[in-house]
Amino acid sequence: MSTKEKAPEFTIRPLNFDAALAEKVKARRKDESLTAIAKALGITTGKAAMAELVATTKRVEPASPAVLARAVAKDRDGGASWGLLAAKYGVTEGTARAAYEAATGKPYSSLDFRKGQG
Repeated sequence: MSTKEKAPEFTIRPLNFDAALAEKVKARRKDESLTAIAKALGITTGKAAMAELVATTKRVEPASPAVLARAVAKDRDGGASWGLLAAKYGVTEGTARAAYEAATGKPYSSLDFRKGQG
């Protein structure tokens, strides 16, 4: 990073997700829908989906907050969801959003593919 480039300012919070739950969901996913898995395990469908992402996404460890911010912005601009970014970089979705804002200077909601803006 050059001396003129300002380091992004955000708090990095690690993703704390139950690895055993992630493996249970991954094992059952071969034969069942996320809804059926969630109901059987007594969790929400969203938590089951996040467990699947955690279990199946290759983890990347950025060297610094600046590298994390640039990587998150690049992946998000490419269409990655906040959940996928959290699983990939091992941070909370809030940290991924803050990293995006730090890298781009735009609010995290400015690029929302569900609204047809992407």
